[in-house]
Amino acid sequence: MSSHPETDRPSLTGTWRKTDAPNCADRYPDRLTFEAGTYRGQRGDGQEFIWWDAGIYRLEGETDLVLSVATDELVRYRASVDGDRLHVVDPDGCRFTYEREQPPG
Repeated sequence: MSSHPETDRPSLTGTWRKTDAPNCADRYPDRLTFEAGTYRGQRGDGQEFIWWDAGIYRLEGETDLVLSVATDELVRYRASVDGDRLHVVDPDGCRFTYEREQPPG
């Protein structure tokens, strides 16, 4: 935990596209949309099954992202937001990144 108070936590709200991802991240969606308390995953070309399909999520502490996965189980991930990049480490140690998409316009 940080020794200084955080005044403004980064928001996950919006649409994210998977960028830096090894093969172990193939089961995670190509595109991910977060809204207030819920998320939706979208498969990319060639993806048949995605572990993050749709459900609820919450941020806990400074580094934990808890999501309901395809089996409706709540799973805890380590996550951090660095500007427009969301870095995730799954329970098996797979590291991958999503980049926030800019709104159309």
